[in-house]
Amino acid sequence: MRPGLLALALLLGAPAHAQASEPLTQTNLVLLQPSAVLEERVPNVDAMAAYVKAVEVAARAGVVSSGAQQSVGGFIVLAVKPGGKSKVWLDFDAMLALQLRQQIIAKVEAVPPFEVVKGPVVFALKVATWGAKPSKRMAPAPQEWKALPRKAEALEVGELVERLWAD
Repeated sequence: MRPGLLALALLLGAPAHAQASEPLTQTNLVLLQPSAVLEERVPNVDAMAAYVKAVEVAARAGVVSSGAQQSVGGFIVLAVKPGGKSKVWLDFDAMLALQLRQQIIAKVEAVPPFEVVKGPVVFALKVATWGAKPSKRMAPAPQEWKALPRKAEALEVGELVERLWAD
C-alpha cells in the first residue's frame, strides 16, 4: 500500500470514542480492494479522505433527519466509478427502519465523489447509530451482493460492483 493510502486507512480507521447521544459514529474504514488496485485507481488520496469525511457527515445528517433512534451497528458500503458516479449499499446487523435507510442513502449519494480512474473503488465505513456497539463482522456483505449467482462470489469486488451497477 503506498504511504498515502496507508495514512488514509490509519487516519480514517482510528476508532472513534462515542457517547450514547451521538447519532452516528464511524469506527473503521474498510478497504475492500487490494492496495495495488487502490493505488492505481485513486490519483488523489487527500480527495478520497475528504470524501470519506463528507460521507460521514452526510450519513450522520441522514440518521438525524430520519427521526428514527434505532441503535445498530453495520456498514455503509461505497463504490465510486470514473465519471463522478457513486453508489451506496447498507449492511447493518439488524433491519433498519425504512426512513432511516432511505435518509442515509439519500444524504450519502448526494455527496459529490472524488475522482477515480481505470475502474471502481470500493470501500466501507464501519459505523454505529445512537450508541450501538460496532458490528463484530470485519467486512460487509450487502444483501444486494448476496443476490448475485454463486459464481459471482469469485469475482474481485470491483467486478462484482460493476455487475450490480446499472448506469
